Amino acid sequence: MKFSKSLLAAGMASLVASPASALEVEVGGQVNRAVMYVEDGYSSEASDGSGILGQGSDTEFYHVDNRNSPTRFTFGATQRLFEGWTAGAVIEIGAYANSSLDVSPAEKNTDAELDERITDAFVDSPYGKLTLGRGEGAAYNTARRDYSGTGVISFRHPGLIGGGLYYALKDSSVKTSFNADGSFRDRQNFTADELSTEEGAGRLNRTTIAGSIRDYNFEGRHERIRYDSPRIGPATVSVSAGNDGDTGSNSVLQVGVTSGLRVPGGRMLVGAGYSRATVNREAPSGSDDPDINTYGGSVSYFHSDTGLNLTFAAVNRAEELSEEEATGNFSSTRSELGQFRYAKLGYRPNRTHAFDIHYGETLNRNKDDEKGSVIGVGYVWSPVDMFDAYAGAKIHSFERGFWCTESGRTCYSPEYEDITIVTTGLRVKF
Repeated sequence: MKFSKSLLAAGMASLVASPASALEVEVGGQVNRAVMYVEDGYSSEASDGSGILGQGSDTEFYHVDNRNSPTRFTFGATQRLFEGWTAGAVIEIGAYANSSLDVSPAEKNTDAELDERITDAFVDSPYGKLTLGRGEGAAYNTARRDYSGTGVISFRHPGLIGGGLYYALKDSSVKTSFNADGSFRDRQNFTADELSTEEGAGRLNRTTIAGSIRDYNFEGRHERIRYDSPRIGPATVSVSAGNDGDTGSNSVLQVGVTSGLRVPGGRMLVGAGYSRATVNREAPSGSDDPDINTYGGSVSYFHSDTGLNLTFAAVNRAEELSEEEATGNFSSTRSELGQFRYAKLGYRPNRTHAFDIHYGETLNRNKDDEKGSVIGVGYVWSPVDMFDAYAGAKIHSFERGFWCTESGRTCYSPEYEDITIVTTGLRVKF
């Protein structure tokens, strides 16, 4: 909701200014709550009553904050400087209780969390927009261009709903042992510990949804300075530079190009981005993480007469690993190139109803020869701008190929059960 300066004057005497430079303040936000029904093969207590997280009842209900578009509060202000020039600021705080990204059978209720999403100051002019603070880099969301209208339930990052859930290992998972000379010694099924998600023997092959599939969104939000050009033909060019990571030791450079244009039969959104995160290993708080290059984009087409829309996205994340990092223990097949691919077919006959079916996969998220995938459907009902009711269902699958530890003495052939998630919820904006 927006308030003109004249309405705020009585309570905000410090903001007195001439009408020609009137201040506009915008206060808003949303609450987005959902219920998840999950079939994943795990429960908070094992079927034998031991109380250890393991294979018990394979269904659970969770009451969550939907991280596809989480609960948040936004405060913004803009003021005209002079003809064609505007200055402003935005503060956005996320408030998550039982995040859909974090819940699991072991933690059906997680701690509430306040998250600094955006703290920006900006100047907008005929020559472009300059932004300083914490927020989105220049490539952010260039691979999430989407006309479907179902992002609240069928978002591009599949792990945001159910990301903390573990894939159950099948009883058919086996490990093979070899002698020091490389000759075969033994093959056996995983032990009970290796089939569980507890720390210990099973940790080498345990995997969550978030650990198996990711859309690699160009380093996320971080501290940066960003410039967005005026439209150059049909496109806007953006560049940014900043720091990321808990210690701020990662230097992040990004470039992005976005466009919205009319094409035969309808409209099209296009985005492309590149990001390079460089680790300062010489700093006292420096990290041992690899330097990372991320590149990719998306395209979404909307057919005006029918409301049918089609979206594609592709993003690659290339880690620059040293030979030791690439061949270390448990990392003898560690992936150096993760690949995300996504396709969505949508139907949006009007602004009230939106449907979609989608498929996404991440190849080599952690190790070579593995694939995390999702197939799902979603529906959103939006009778007014401030209200959405939605429902969706999806199936997550994970495959990891035969892999061996550095010594070559033990090799694993894990097989995983699928995870099914049905979600329904309400989003109310204010």
